[in-house]
Amino acid sequence: MRKGFLTVLAVVLITAMAAPAMAEFTSSGFVRIKGHVEQNYNQASPFRGSFILPIEDPNTASYVEQRQRFSLNWKGENVGATALFEMDFGQWGDSAYTAGRNQGAGLEGDSINLETKNFFLYFNIPNTNAKVTAGLQNQTDSFGGMIFGYADMAGIFVTGTGGPVGYRLGWAKWAENGTVTDDDVDLYVAEVKFTPVKEVKIGVDFYVIRDASGSRTNAGITNAAPGGTFNTNLNTLGRIGLDYGLGDTNFTYDPATFYYLGVDAAGKVGPVGLSGYAFYNMGEVESATGTFAGNAITNVSRDVSAYGADLRADLDAGPGKLFIEAAYVSGSEIEDGTSDIEAPITASNYALAGSFPLTSMDMQILFPNIDDINASNALAYDVQNKGRGIIAAAAGFRMKFSDALAGKVGVGYLADAESPGPGLDEHSAIEVNANVNWTVAKGMDVGLYGAYAFLQDWESYRGPGITATTEDADDIYKMMFRMNYAF
Repeated sequence: MRKGFLTVLAVVLITAMAAPAMAEFTSSGFVRIKGHVEQNYNQASPFRGSFILPIEDPNTASYVEQRQRFSLNWKGENVGATALFEMDFGQWGDSAYTAGRNQGAGLEGDSINLETKNFFLYFNIPNTNAKVTAGLQNQTDSFGGMIFGYADMAGIFVTGTGGPVGYRLGWAKWAENGTVTDDDVDLYVAEVKFTPVKEVKIGVDFYVIRDASGSRTNAGITNAAPGGTFNTNLNTLGRIGLDYGLGDTNFTYDPATFYYLGVDAAGKVGPVGLSGYAFYNMGEVESATGTFAGNAITNVSRDVSAYGADLRADLDAGPGKLFIEAAYVSGSEIEDGTSDIEAPITASNYALAGSFPLTSMDMQILFPNIDDINASNALAYDVQNKGRGIIAAAAGFRMKFSDALAGKVGVGYLADAESPGPGLDEHSAIEVNANVNWTVAKGMDVGLYGAYAFLQDWESYRGPGITATTEDADDIYKMMFRMNYAF
């Protein structure tokens, strides 16, 4: 008996002594449910669910969507790993007994629908303050997500600081199309951030996208390319062609390299917080051959020369907080595939939602919202904006009515920087929105949201499946009930 007791005691003591060296395990996540009533869908459009294509006299959609994410985190003294998983229901009642993402909320459920968002390891380099993350991870640019915004990618990134200077270096493989051929898409990142004083930060940012995927053909953005990626071969450059009945875009090209050089800064001037960024995108698409918006092209070379900028001000205003923000991104006149590309190349050319820009403006209809689930629709889903570029401005005011109740009102403006061709209007729209949120308990929020977009010079969509019309598209509205539990 005494021997058995001593054996158990020894095991307990050894376990206790080893505990500091064992990994700490934590978990976190959220469950989010949204009920929608809105008119920002075009059922006949092949791009429904990705891009709003306004029409005359649209039907009203009503549905409930749901998202749940949870992360598993293992953390040792200088090393760890993180796994992030997601399960989406596109609409309550959609399907059951099936295998596939974004579905499974039909009667009886029982579907296979778990997604892996991230799975990466990280470690600190000994005797330095540098940290390495390697694996499938989420990264974003320093340009408000305009180039690669909140994008999941497999790669290796190193971050660190030295006095007032911080840095990020990295490489990611966006597409591995053939292990023995040069037909991949790669991202390279180099950033340096300088903090001369406590409240001022200045950054210099350099990104490179090396795209050799143009040696393969692709049926267009409605189909997945080999490997499950979307929109490869830059064929989304001519998405405006399909959207407005001008013809398909499907071309091959030589390996291309696109460069992005920019700056970002943030600081305070008295009570006002200022932040902004600007970038220039350059490169060349060589030997493009195939069709562009329905036009035949052969060995066409096009220079990429695009730029963008954003400026934002935040300040305390009475009982709440006010922001004002404005952005400009250059656009192209995409006609027959022979003119220069003057709208930036973004990750959305290579994967659906690869860039997720201007979420800081907190719009519901004009731009993507950081809170979007599957019904992530926007009049400008990326800043390339189907070649048109953007002119944008927004303002918002948020305040607390009590410890548990808060509200927000906002207004935004969107216009095309360029018309892509003869006979196509330069669109513009104004959005007004508001929401109120009640904190029911710690981590549990319930909210009501509403938005209305006034459209100007916006022709009714007349692409595949739509009868041609010369009428203007109707205004768009959106109402939403939201529940969110973060744990």
